[in-house]
Amino acid sequence: MEIRKKIFTVKEYFEFEQNSETRHEFVEGRIIKIPQKNKKSNRIAGRLCIYFLELLNEQIFLPYLKTIKLCTVRGKRFRYPDVMVVPITDDEDDYIVYKPLLIVEVYSPSTEKTDRNDKLKEYSKIPSVQYYLLVSQEETVIELYKRNGNIFEYSFYTEKTDVIDLPFFDIKLTLDDIYKNIL
Repeated sequence: MEIRKKIFTVKEYFEFEQNSETRHEFVEGRIIKIPQKNKKSNRIAGRLCIYFLELLNEQIFLPYLKTIKLCTVRGKRFRYPDVMVVPITDDEDDYIVYKPLLIVEVYSPSTEKTDRNDKLKEYSKIPSVQYYLLVSQEETVIELYKRNGNIFEYSFYTEKTDVIDLPFFDIKLTLDDIYKNIL
């Protein structure tokens, strides 16, 4: 839901966001309220964040969960991905990530279009991004966009035993790792 029709500056957005009880994304001067997440979405995102925290070397990579902004277009677009993995060297700002390596969006029927279209386009233009995971909260489905040079390869997973290989991090996960006791 867009907040008023006024075009805001980035400074106005940061001030608005700092005083807000809910999170908002910023797209080309528009402030957009993030739909409220449900328990299922939260559990899936939390499980992924914990999984990455346990498997990745914290001296090199850090996972973040839902409350850290991602700058997708400098000075023009700020998003709140459900999970991000960033290099420890992405320390330009305490509140904003600029160089994510992996981005996860746990989508619902109300967010699927934006996650699948707008965010995919934005995230794929960030040179550091190696993976974009679209994770359904309604059914056991994960879509992986994996960078291969200048293109993104697409893979689709539906079985709990399916293995998602993330060679950049030298880790693998199964859908059961993500959905166990949730779906």
